[in-house]
Amino acid sequence: MTELKGIEILTIEKDSFVIHPTIIWDDKQTLLIDTGMPGYMEDINLIMAKANKSLEDLTAILLTHQDIDHIGSLPDILTACTQHLTIYAHKEDIPYIEGNLPLLKANPAKFTEKQWEALPDSLKFIYLHPPKAQVTDSLEDGQLLAINEGLEIIHTPGHTPGHISIFHKKSNTLIAGDALVAVNGKLQLPNPVHTPDMDLAIQSIKKFLKYPIKQVVCYHGGIVSDNVIEQLQDLAKSKTV
Repeated sequence: MTELKGIEILTIEKDSFVIHPTIIWDDKQTLLIDTGMPGYMEDINLIMAKANKSLEDLTAILLTHQDIDHIGSLPDILTACTQHLTIYAHKEDIPYIEGNLPLLKANPAKFTEKQWEALPDSLKFIYLHPPKAQVTDSLEDGQLLAINEGLEIIHTPGHTPGHISIFHKKSNTLIAGDALVAVNGKLQLPNPVHTPDMDLAIQSIKKFLKYPIKQVVCYHGGIVSDNVIEQLQDLAKSKTV
């Protein structure tokens, strides 16, 4: 695996739920990619210490997409931090993140009565009171962020309309968000249950093939570094039923 300098893949396990936010930094900026579920702020702060960082060091937060397990602790972080934070997201998902539209996969109006009653009370509360916050900077496909020698934004819709992935040029690392998941060190398509447009999601994976990717960071599953290009080529050939 390529050595990662100025990048730390965080592993947060809480209530049998495991996620992998990422922090990327240089001598001027510290960027957190995704914020976990509501109530994860302290967990993120504690695990950031592994890289000798804390929430006080943050200059920006990038949201790969609108799902609750990615935006959930953003409001708490914004409240806790006294410094100005730049909040990045793709323009297609901003209305959902800011609360102007109901979250696509957490809208109580879309649940049947049976589905709603099957949810734990904690999730019902979150769905009825979804996290929301203002996004300061809209991202577009191909945009470059001047952090740690360059981050390229890749618009990868399918899982959500405004889903984005990030390519770190220096280390050839793809931070895939939920465009891919990893299981036992192998890349897989995003979960079809939570991916409204799987055909589009597969088209998004094809975008990765033009990049010299050496390792992939999946929000669900962690780092994959074995035969990455071959795995991506196989997934890009996938057909939906």
